[in-house]
Amino acid sequence: MPTALTVAAALRTATRRLETSDSARLDAELLLALALAVSRTQLFSDPDRALDEREYRRFDALVTARAAAMPVAYLTGAAEFWSLPLAVTPDVLIPRADTELVVATALALWPAAAPATVLDLGTGSGAIAAAMAHARPQFTVVASDRSRAALAVAGANFARLGLARVACFCGDWLAPVATAGCDVIVANPPYVGRGEEIDRAVSYEPAAAVFAAADGLADLGAIVAAAPRCLRRPGLVVVEHGHAQGAAVRGLLLSAGFDAIATRRDLAGHERVSSGWWGEPLAAHN
Repeated sequence: MPTALTVAAALRTATRRLETSDSARLDAELLLALALAVSRTQLFSDPDRALDEREYRRFDALVTARAAAMPVAYLTGAAEFWSLPLAVTPDVLIPRADTELVVATALALWPAAAPATVLDLGTGSGAIAAAMAHARPQFTVVASDRSRAALAVAGANFARLGLARVACFCGDWLAPVATAGCDVIVANPPYVGRGEEIDRAVSYEPAAAVFAAADGLADLGAIVAAAPRCLRRPGLVVVEHGHAQGAAVRGLLLSAGFDAIATRRDLAGHERVSSGWWGEPLAAHN
């Protein structure tokens, strides 16, 4: 351990080690706060504090892992989605800002005062389900995932956030839901084609939540094809997809009999979320 390494010096050293990250300084601050069991604000209030041997070794291990592209969320065990704090583990996909567009789209299309039973497919950490339940307390939300480990993470997040109207079921996509049992289906399924190049950090995330057959369209196709048997009329489906898959997903929705099909773009201008109505859009009845 370097002699009398201070908070300020530790942050400078770690930032240099993490220079390949586009958020090197922030990463260093988050990891040092974790190693010292303090808040980031406390780091700034006492920059001359010296690290002891145990603290230094813990921080060094965290920085080493981050330098090898381990996502910060897995190192801290935490992520934020829709302004909600979530616990995450390597058993679940790390929630991303782009996925908030799924929530925003569903909330924009479904009338604010209308109740609904919402099905979040492949819930992972429970991010989409938690956001929907938090935004619309009148919703009953069902979160499904084929991974029991993921459901354990999601269930703990729902309990921690006090979201009592969210139920968890283990199963493959729509299998846990009875025929015509829901009003809204939302999903961020795997959509990266097998063999496609990915960022190094993504390799730490569960492959089953990232990759899909048929050039990334297999799971999207399965969800869209099965959705009509589970949706009441009128019902809504909203799915995230890759930036080059918009036309293909709109085609899947059209072939399955959906109407009022539309695609929204993310902040980078890429087609990211597509939706369709099973029956006449509910807004037309208001």
